Amino acid sequence: MTTVRDTGSAVTDDITISTSAASNGSLIALPSLADQRARHARRVKLSLVTLRLVADGVLLVAAFIVAYTMRYVLELGRDVVAPESYLPLSAFSTYIVAFTAMTLLAFQLRGLYSLPRGASWFDQMRIIAGATLLSVAALTLGALFFNPVLPSRMLFLFLWFVTIAIFSIERFAYRGLRVWLWRHGINVRRTIVVGSGVAGQRIMKDIVEHPELGYQMEGYVTDSSDSPGSVEWRVPIKHKDELKRLGGLKDVRRIIEQRELHEVIVALPATHHSQILGIIDSCREYGADFKLVPDLFEMRFNEVRIDALNDVPLIGVKDVALRGFNLIVKRVLDIVLTLVMLAVAGIPMLIIAVLIKVTSPGPVLFRQIRVGKNSEPFVCFKFRTMYKDAEDRKEALRAQNEAIGPMFKIKNDPRRTSVGKVLRRTSLDELPNLFNIFLGEMSWVGPRPPTPDEASQYNEWHRKRLEVTPGLTGLWQVSGRSDLTFEEMVKLDLYYAENWSLALDTKILLKTVPAVLKREGAY
Repeated sequence: MTTVRDTGSAVTDDITISTSAASNGSLIALPSLADQRARHARRVKLSLVTLRLVADGVLLVAAFIVAYTMRYVLELGRDVVAPESYLPLSAFSTYIVAFTAMTLLAFQLRGLYSLPRGASWFDQMRIIAGATLLSVAALTLGALFFNPVLPSRMLFLFLWFVTIAIFSIERFAYRGLRVWLWRHGINVRRTIVVGSGVAGQRIMKDIVEHPELGYQMEGYVTDSSDSPGSVEWRVPIKHKDELKRLGGLKDVRRIIEQRELHEVIVALPATHHSQILGIIDSCREYGADFKLVPDLFEMRFNEVRIDALNDVPLIGVKDVALRGFNLIVKRVLDIVLTLVMLAVAGIPMLIIAVLIKVTSPGPVLFRQIRVGKNSEPFVCFKFRTMYKDAEDRKEALRAQNEAIGPMFKIKNDPRRTSVGKVLRRTSLDELPNLFNIFLGEMSWVGPRPPTPDEASQYNEWHRKRLEVTPGLTGLWQVSGRSDLTFEEMVKLDLYYAENWSLALDTKILLKTVPAVLKREGAY
């Protein structure tokens, strides 16, 4: 065998020539460097998934053993009195294998192993709880029909609870470890953003300001000369120095190769169709993941309805999901949760009212006209956080408005009282909204209620957000609050209106707690 090395290129490739083949004039070449990288990326992904399956399989076996111990050793629930009712652990070997296999299969089919890198603990546990319930139910039916000696039914109940408990702890610890590693630059994904429009700027902001997402921003690619300090850069970014322009669209392939990227995020308008296809080919060639950020028009309809007419696919716009029975369910839950919260927050609300009254002149509650569902106005109640002449001073401060779009926001608003600053930062000023929720004017989760002045400036597509009852919290609350632009807030509201579900409401409510505690975007 003879090895020939080509040193005429920046990247050296080894080409192996078979002596027997050389006599016939044919060459047998090793895979190119791009192919090697792509194969290596696929092997790494496969190894990680396999490792995850093995680890989850071990946890499932452990869950069965713990459930068995609870039922047959500790005899929780009810004593195992009759000797014939006692079964050794070895008698459950078939059950353990079947439970582990069915649950892992359910995890895979329900997408647990294909969740995005930044998927929340709630997203994972929702899938785990549902998949485990299905496998436990199948195991119970199998025992009922095919096993002459029926095990204790309490065992299967324990198995479901124990599995959820073990995986909830494991997933919480695992995610905490990953976030710690990402914050310290370990196992991060090298990525670039292609496009410097508003969507691209928003992605860059999230990457450089949130290292816990696990990305390392290598830079961005754009044909324009816009930079984070230019007027065209509409999204404010704290760490501007981390954003480097690496070249134009024609340079994407070279950048992927030189920087050995893990992921390429494209935020280009749909008019750049040919360039996007070229970037996809480059990502496939070098084993980098490709992600596309839809432009503004596509973001309005990020969930579509697909029908068929005589086998011809038709794509339509998804309608608002909060109608009919869904609306009744949401309203009942709003009332129940509000009554519980009023009982819990009654005394704190009384204390806040006293503090407001004794620290500044004026009423305790601030009453403001807001626009609700179907553009109906209503009186929104909040604790007063500003001096009583705040509205009269608004026009004088108009030039200091930091919000983009028909909103008025000033981070260090001079009209706030000392108590009001604390209430705003902790969101306690919104507690009187509970009365609006009880009256049906608001909901726990929904779009932010605009003022009449803001609503009068809406474009036609903005008005779709008024088809849903406004909420105390929403996707806008857990996605940046006041740091979001108006356009971004509307997109989130439309997504919520078109994709409402109890699971989505629960997820938003759970994510509101850390969002409020971190106080990001609250002022």
